[in-house]
Amino acid sequence: MVVVFGATGYTGQRVARVLDRTGLPFRLAGRSPEKLAALAGSLASRPATLTADVAAPATLPSLFQNTRLLINCAGPFTDLGEPVARLAATYGVHYLDLTNELSYAYRLRQYDALARQTGAALVPACAFEVAIADCLTSVAARDLPQPLRAVDVVYVLPGGVVSYGTRLSALKTFAQSWLAYRGRKWVRGLPGGAVRGGEINGRPYRALAFPSCEAVTVPAHLKVSDVQAWLAVSRRWAGVAAGLLPLVSVLLRSPLGALTALSFRYLMPPPPEDSFHASRFVVQVELTYAHGTRTVTARGADPYGLTAEIAAYAAQQLLAEGYDKRGVLAPAQALEAGAFVGWVRGQGVAISIET
Repeated sequence: MVVVFGATGYTGQRVARVLDRTGLPFRLAGRSPEKLAALAGSLASRPATLTADVAAPATLPSLFQNTRLLINCAGPFTDLGEPVARLAATYGVHYLDLTNELSYAYRLRQYDALARQTGAALVPACAFEVAIADCLTSVAARDLPQPLRAVDVVYVLPGGVVSYGTRLSALKTFAQSWLAYRGRKWVRGLPGGAVRGGEINGRPYRALAFPSCEAVTVPAHLKVSDVQAWLAVSRRWAGVAAGLLPLVSVLLRSPLGALTALSFRYLMPPPPEDSFHASRFVVQVELTYAHGTRTVTARGADPYGLTAEIAAYAAQQLLAEGYDKRGVLAPAQALEAGAFVGWVRGQGVAISIET
């Protein structure tokens, strides 16, 4: 049995609808019994529902009764994810979530020994962001001499086409994820402050450094000195944004962070549904080694839809007969990276490799 926690949020609903097609038995869980009932009634399988809330810890153990896998869609994970993941490790239940909040993914490593003991596989950051880049890195590095000098991940994302939950997660990331992977170790550092230039598909870009979970996932399975993620921005404003971003990260730890979250809810409504489906993305991974570089580029559409498909694909792998991986795992460790990349191609994502 699969439980989708946070099922009534935007991404949670999309995960539930994909699971409904797979035939896997699943239940819906969240804070609102009314919203859960409405969602369950819209699905062909009419799944059962569970009411649970991280703010009411006594309600959480019910999520793990007769459950083999919990898919956590309830963010921001920096605030809400750890109690759920800890219980999954305690009860020996497989767990995956859709986070890209670096400090949270970093903290989950403390549950590795417990998860290995109980037989749970904990897979944070198993979504469009991180899972694709993590598995592409694993596949592209197989015949390269290690340790690599650097892995750089560049995201080109549709501007403004983000859900309310993603906005809150971004705020938490910049407020709390003051980490970087340098010299084969994690060091403290403010987000932003650096700009990278390059080309994607023959077109120049400028990108800002940002704290993405590849800084945790890639070193888990690859010997590499430095890992950095980058977010493409307007070339005109890249330098200004790089100067402001560290200051913004500091301010987000103040009461300004809460005010900004309120502004997202009341002043910036989410874009229309069709804009999510039509939005296009590029993920480019550049591996630098002793004698050169290798670049892998993935291009596709509808990041939220792809995230839901990835969650369902990962659920099928973790629940397959004979699956025996355990501990806190990067997507490339929990899934067979080559098979995952092949599956992603089948979802309409174009992948190219250049050395």
